[in-house]
Amino acid sequence: MILNRRQFLGGAAAAGAVLALPRLALGDARRAAAQKILVFLHLNGGNDGLNTVIPYKNPRYRTLRPGLAISTGQVRKIGDKLGLHPGLNGFEALWKRDRLAIVNGVGYPKPDYSHFRSTEIWFTAEPEKTPTYGWIGRALDGSKSDAPLRAVALQKEQPLSLANATPGIVTMTDFRRFRVPSGLEGASDLYKRYGDMAEARGEVGRAGAQALEVAGKIAALRPAGGPFYANIGRDLRMAISLLKADLGLDCVQLSMGGYDTHSNQTPSHQRLLSQLGNNLNNFQTEIEKAGLGDKIVTVVMSEFGRRANENLSGGTDHGSAGPVFVIGKGVNNGFHGEYPSLDDLDNYNFKYTTDFRRVYASVLKHAYRMDPKPILGDFEPLELFA
Repeated sequence: MILNRRQFLGGAAAAGAVLALPRLALGDARRAAAQKILVFLHLNGGNDGLNTVIPYKNPRYRTLRPGLAISTGQVRKIGDKLGLHPGLNGFEALWKRDRLAIVNGVGYPKPDYSHFRSTEIWFTAEPEKTPTYGWIGRALDGSKSDAPLRAVALQKEQPLSLANATPGIVTMTDFRRFRVPSGLEGASDLYKRYGDMAEARGEVGRAGAQALEVAGKIAALRPAGGPFYANIGRDLRMAISLLKADLGLDCVQLSMGGYDTHSNQTPSHQRLLSQLGNNLNNFQTEIEKAGLGDKIVTVVMSEFGRRANENLSGGTDHGSAGPVFVIGKGVNNGFHGEYPSLDDLDNYNFKYTTDFRRVYASVLKHAYRMDPKPILGDFEPLELFA
């Protein structure tokens, strides 16, 4: 049997992260010119959507939140009825540059209020099934690429969203993990000699030589410079370096924690949203400076929102629907989807108005240039892109 490059790298167990690189480009065109890279950011803990995108003219908002409501004078008014949290000056800047689509009321039927289960649902896009492969992982399985690396998660464990049937995904927290271990310095020459041979040995040789080459490129990277801040800032700097390296990536996934604001929400939410907005505005600026603005789309989601009413601890409890943000050049800047009613709540939880799979369908159709139905089912894509 001839060993192909996917089988070789999928089964390679040597050299730690180095030979975890799954498949290699052997001179093929790796991606269609129009295809984009998805940067997928999870706000871990359940972001309070009502204090993120604020219906500042609705008197019911202040009735439900006598202590947590943002004063009208502080709201960043980007619409006649809706505005942003005062910490989101970075998002306001993106909005003014036509780089921000805000999807309101995003959720799914029969919402689950467990962090673990709701994250599974968002990451697999299969609420009715036992978790298997992730929605991005299925998309990667359904698209052709010989790139050495399909997706990177900048965290310690692989997120379920990237789980797939074929190899092509790694996790990392430090580029230096990809340094070739001592004892393998001569492996490259050995692989190159085998690469000139026929059949299985040639396939193994060519794949191995390029695996070490790609690992060397990653090991030589350093987080990009720029005006980035605590929490998610370092991961965005790493993401920029990966994107600039032109590895043929389809996706970079990140996570930002701290959004489970059951108590004393006002200062923590201010800090989190300020970091989020400023860092993502700077990220978009830096990738455009690098000439990558037309190649990248960023999606920001959370596993659920918070309840419409505040609790007795100065915070909010697990809720249902919330906003999703789509950032990049070519987005249809503006509000999408209906804002959930504050007068028609389900035990103080919002009734979703936009199924999250419609957001994903729009991203798959636009970013990956693929039919989203085999991945997500029959969900009509939103008009999020021009």
